[in-house]
Amino acid sequence: MNRITLITAVLVAAFVSTGCSIFEDPTPETISIQITGSNGTEVLGIYSQVFVAGINQETDVTEVRLSGADSVMQTLPIDTIINIRTSRQLFLQVETMPGDTAHVTVRVDVNSRNILNRAGFIFPDVPFRYVYQFTRPLPDVVAVVF
Repeated sequence: MNRITLITAVLVAAFVSTGCSIFEDPTPETISIQITGSNGTEVLGIYSQVFVAGINQETDVTEVRLSGADSVMQTLPIDTIINIRTSRQLFLQVETMPGDTAHVTVRVDVNSRNILNRAGFIFPDVPFRYVYQFTRPLPDVVAVVF
């Protein structure tokens, strides 16, 4: 009887310790974007939840066709939360003003879970772009297609 009780206890402990995440809903509710860099630097943020994205198999580039977007002049640092409950996707582009260069660190969290933490430079003709789609991993290289 002790052996059966021990096996049962081990199985219950294993289920409880690993199985709790089974009941968590992974559906994205919010996406948090934090961009730090030279404080006071002005950038243009372009945000969209209305787009189609696909992977070009020949170049391994995520191609995005925007159907609508919001453009916002922002000053670093940026710390914003966007509700993506309905769309389950987000396109983000951050670009500097002509003649400016910025070194930034970008952190993106979905439902408080970190999915991106990257640092690099933004040049006038080379913006930072990121695409998130629920349940669909996409290559980091992003091209906007018109």
